[in-house]
Amino acid sequence: MDSIVRNQFLKYKNYLEQIQGEEYARLFEKAWDLLAIEQEVDAKKKAYVLGVIDILANELNTFSSSLISAVFACGLEQLPEKKFIVEHFSEPIWRIVEGSSKIKRLNTDKAVSQPDYHRQLLLSVSNDMRAVLIQLAAHVYQLRHINEIENVYEQNQLLDLVESVYIPISHRLGFYKLKSEMEDIVLEHREPEYYYSIKQKLIKSEKERKEIINAFVQPIKNELDNHKLDYQIKSRVKSINSIYVKMKKQGVSFENVFDLWAIRIILKSDIKMEKADCWHAYSVVTNIYKPDLSRLRDWITVPKSSGYESLHATVQGQDKRFVEVQIRTSRMDDEAENGMAAHWKYKGGKDNEGIDHWLSQIRKAIQNEGVTSGVFDLKNDNSYSNEIFVFTPQGDLKKLPGGASVLDFAYHIHTDIGSHCANAMVNGKIVPIKHVLKNGDQVQIITAKNQKPSIDWLKIVVSNRTKVKIRKALDEERLLEIKRGKEIVERRFKNWKMDLNQQVIDKLVEHYKFKQIHDLYLNVSLEKIDPLNLKKVLLHETDLQDKSDLLFAEDDVLAEDKMDEQIDKSSQDILTVDQIDHINYKFAKCCNPIPGDRIFGFVTVTKGITIHRNTCKNAANLKERFHYRIIPAQWKSQKHKLNFKTTVIIQGNDEVGLLNKVTQVISNDLRINIMSSNFKSEGGNFIGQIKVFVHNVEHLDLLLEKLKTITGVEHVYRKD
Repeated sequence: MDSIVRNQFLKYKNYLEQIQGEEYARLFEKAWDLLAIEQEVDAKKKAYVLGVIDILANELNTFSSSLISAVFACGLEQLPEKKFIVEHFSEPIWRIVEGSSKIKRLNTDKAVSQPDYHRQLLLSVSNDMRAVLIQLAAHVYQLRHINEIENVYEQNQLLDLVESVYIPISHRLGFYKLKSEMEDIVLEHREPEYYYSIKQKLIKSEKERKEIINAFVQPIKNELDNHKLDYQIKSRVKSINSIYVKMKKQGVSFENVFDLWAIRIILKSDIKMEKADCWHAYSVVTNIYKPDLSRLRDWITVPKSSGYESLHATVQGQDKRFVEVQIRTSRMDDEAENGMAAHWKYKGGKDNEGIDHWLSQIRKAIQNEGVTSGVFDLKNDNSYSNEIFVFTPQGDLKKLPGGASVLDFAYHIHTDIGSHCANAMVNGKIVPIKHVLKNGDQVQIITAKNQKPSIDWLKIVVSNRTKVKIRKALDEERLLEIKRGKEIVERRFKNWKMDLNQQVIDKLVEHYKFKQIHDLYLNVSLEKIDPLNLKKVLLHETDLQDKSDLLFAEDDVLAEDKMDEQIDKSSQDILTVDQIDHINYKFAKCCNPIPGDRIFGFVTVTKGITIHRNTCKNAANLKERFHYRIIPAQWKSQKHKLNFKTTVIIQGNDEVGLLNKVTQVISNDLRINIMSSNFKSEGGNFIGQIKVFVHNVEHLDLLLEKLKTITGVEHVYRKD
């Protein structure tokens, strides 16, 4: 075998040298040397690689870069690094090899149940069309040697993949002869009884069939000669698989399949006379044989959308059999045979778009690999980056828009799964819900029972359908929150023995500058408004102890807003919520938790998950009324010190220079950043509110102890 392999190698090396020059021949030999090193004693592997190259060169009409790339793609188990191939060969060769490698790694276990998705996925990940051609040639070779595969399961996997993916691709690329061969081999192994029965009958009827064809064609030849037309007549017999499909579809026996064969009249005609010459030939044929006008197909006057041009006439022969006669010019025949007329469309039915349309234009380009128009590169056409295909854990394919996130995928599986999506396992690694998916990813969604959609989710997803689902869920939750808020307000007013009439409602709405009463109820339910403050608005209560909650409510709002983003970004990975890392959350402004506090998570409607202290003034109410929305949370140990916002209340006797002493202890002694401060004096006493950044509870305790040592300070405490 070694000598045979060597002779074949030399044959293709010389072939490349003649067609493309010495440089390509040298690169081919260099790639072959790498294969020889890895497969030193495996002559069978070398024969396989050369077999694939033979199919590429002689049946798929491609050469140079494709043949060199095939050595890497089909021969080497471990590919060299990109840098090596680019430096020693070329960037296009690397792109072809990489694309072919991606195709080989795809999970094709369920290709039979989802053939369209698998074909589109294969084309999406390939990057370069020649990568698809290499894999097509490889599977043709394997199919021709299927009897050498001992494992029955592997045989069936190959047959499924060829039938679902590579036969349709061959058809759409215009490789009709190859397509028919693959169909026949699949039929031979799937339905051997039918296959060999039809084959034997074709052999037995061959002599008779030739006589019938000659008898049918001879009168046509005589008349065409009389009319001085320059023509060529071809006849063809249907493939075994085509006959089998016809028998099954029509429910007839072999003997009753009337169109076992057809003829094609190819005219040599000047382009200005093409239509006239075709109709001239049609009149000759229909003067001899009776036409079935209902089956006349005129794709010359109005070519098909694919560009296919031909006249198809069905006539009744001398033996009463109906025969299809195709009439076209040499130009029309050349375009149809080369696939540029997208023959698959006129046989296949629907006018497909996208990748299929692009494939229909590729056939001529592979005749000449010297083109630089980018026709091979899928990335050059943005229309093919508009969708991706990802696998479920069970191997099913799902089609998503390009740029889709984990959250898009979750909602694509099921609305309930999307609404409870916490994160996902992608290719064996945990990723957040905003992770952008790529072609061929395998995705397993991880849900949490307390997870709920938030308004931020609309920024994560790209699918309009998913956005509609999220908005619907938010609207439903919003209505529930409004209902809960209304119940809270009504119950509180009842306990306070206060009337809740329209005049009261209007006053509250006006005070908070809401547009409607629903906004008031919603803010109460979301804890943005404490129901006690409603009472204070109506009664104008100003007790000094309560002022610590109200006195500074509007102070330094701008400063807080500027710092929120910084705090959120630094705090993304400091908590474990519901035993899950990397979940989006925010710290509740009502209690501003810091590391060391005992905390819990609360699932809100519009803000996602908020983190509260267990001692928060709202904690008891939340746990009592919304226990089903409470989720556990705990701090993670941190290597680096982070800053967290908290508020300190200071009370005491008003003395000269007191404020200066306080700021000196905070800024100079402890080097703690002050975010804002506000002091009020009344009747010789003062109350102050200072917003600072601390690292944790221990840091805060140190601050409180230091402040208590200042003369005149009587009370220092953290704001609840």
